[in-house]
Order: sequence, then structure tokens, then C-alpha cells
Amino acid sequence: MAFLDGNQPDRLCKPMVDYIEARGGEVRTKAPVKEIVTDADGNVKHLLMRDGTEVVADEYISAMPVDIMKRFTPKAWSTMPYFEQMKELEGIPVINLHLWFDRKLKSVDHLCFSRSPLLSVYADMSTTCKEYYDEEKSMLELVFAPCSPVAGGDTNWISKSDEEIIAATMLELERLFPLEVAADGSKAKLLKYAVVKTPRSVYAAIPGRNKYRPSQRTPIPNFTLAGDWTSQKFLGSMEGAVLAGKLAAEVVSDRAAGLEPKPEKAIQPHIVESAARATPKDPVGVLGEGAIAFGGGAILTKKDKEVLAKSDPEQLIPLG
Repeated sequence: MAFLDGNQPDRLCKPMVDYIEARGGEVRTKAPVKEIVTDADGNVKHLLMRDGTEVVADEYISAMPVDIMKRFTPKAWSTMPYFEQMKELEGIPVINLHLWFDRKLKSVDHLCFSRSPLLSVYADMSTTCKEYYDEEKSMLELVFAPCSPVAGGDTNWISKSDEEIIAATMLELERLFPLEVAADGSKAKLLKYAVVKTPRSVYAAIPGRNKYRPSQRTPIPNFTLAGDWTSQKFLGSMEGAVLAGKLAAEVVSDRAAGLEPKPEKAIQPHIVESAARATPKDPVGVLGEGAIAFGGGAILTKKDKEVLAKSDPEQLIPLG
């Protein structure tokens, strides 16, 4: 499965940064964008950062999640059919769990797709990852991704407490591994856990959504989209993100080389009609400093949980 032999920031992100910087590039972190500023023709003029500085470039590529991109879409683009179709895509909640046990779980020896309606995939990192290797104990990483209300589910798990989520997970693990795990802790004992919530993660792959995924090439000559929700053969996933990035890079390189662009993906007629009736709107933008504000995941504080419990789905993103 080609697992990393260590944590992602060190083993995946840092080599990428080193590669870019060695070739004269710059990687900025903790530098949030405030607004995509357009010129009179609707092209990107510059990125206005929260600190008041401007970033000017020849080409702009966005890999923002779809729910964040909706909030950044400039007024000049807000009635274009290409951007109108994004309204048909919506991120769903995903929760990542880290569970440390006092003994080795023999049944989990690789990345496993689950038979559970709550757990998507999981792996014993003490077996699959060199950095976390342990002969005596297990550390499971799991994707807790039940069918959410957006996709027809009957439980809003993202609003549940960490304790409720862990309790439900332990019941599922007991069912999957009855010889090793008991929800009451009488077998493998749960030593500690971490719950990372992403209120708006991958787009909801409900029937009929695929036709609304936009191509990487946009109607804006100097703006290209990436992200696993854009049009490519995979669903929302790391594989989809990588492929979408490759396709976005091809758009930019083909344009730089003066090559004929690939045919545009057809936009549904009802989207074109809807866009024609739309009223131009200023971008909402993104509030907050945390990862969740920009579509990432976080271990929520007590205050975050209180805000989340009172929020409607449209206000989940500014939570950070």
C-alpha cells in the first residue's frame, strides 16, 4: 500500500517544500487569503491576503475544498454557469480517530476497508508505519465516516461528543474483532484517543453529483482549479486530489506552451438557465483562523464544541 514510513509533515510535506525551494519557489504557511481580486475583465488581478499584502502572479491555481471555493468566488464570477454548478456539490462530515491500545491487535495487519456502517477504513499504524512500529501495543487510525444527513443518514455524528463517537467505535470494533476487542474494555484496553473532526470534508458522492464536478480549466484565463472534487475518474480522496493536481498542472503547462486546450466539460442546461437568472453576489469569505475555517480538520476545544452544537450546517465552516 506504500505507507509512509513516518508522519506526513516530515515525510511527505517537507520533501515537497525542499523540492520547490531548491528551484527558487516559496511556500508560505499561516498566510490566509482574504479575497480573490479581479480586474475589469474578470481575470484575477491579485490575491489580497489578510495581512494586507498582495500576491501577483501569471497563473493562479486553487486547491480549496468546494465549500471554501464557494465562499471565495468573486462577484464577477458569481453568475457564470461554470461556478454556478458548484452549488450542487457539498462537503460531508468526516471524523478521524486515533486509538491507542495496551496490546497488539493481531487481526489488523494492513489497511482495511471496513464492513462497518460507521467505519470506512482503518490501519494499525504500529504495524504499517515504521515510525510508529511497536511489537507490544497497537495504535489504530480510523476514518469514522457514517452516512451523514446530507447523504440520507439519520444521525449528525459531527455534533456528537468525543465520548459518544469513541463508544460507538468500540462497539463496531467489538463486532469486527470479537476475540480481541470488547466495548467494556475487558479485552484490549483503550489507553487514550484523539478525535479529529472535519465538518465539511470530501463532497457528498450522492447519485447525480458527478456531472456537476467542474473541469480544471475554468473560463478565467489565468485561474485553474484543482482539488479532488474537480472532474476526474476518482471520487473525493487522496488519489483524486493527486490526479486533479496533475490535470491542473497540464492545463497551465499546455497554456504556457500555446497548445490547443482540451474540450470543455459540458455544463448542464438547467445550470446555464439558473446562472442566467442569478444576481451577482459579493463573496462571503472565510472567518476564523483555525484549520476548520479553511476546510481542514481539528481536535475541537470545549468552546468550539459549544459553537458547533448551536450552528446550522451553513455556518459550520467559519467555526475555526
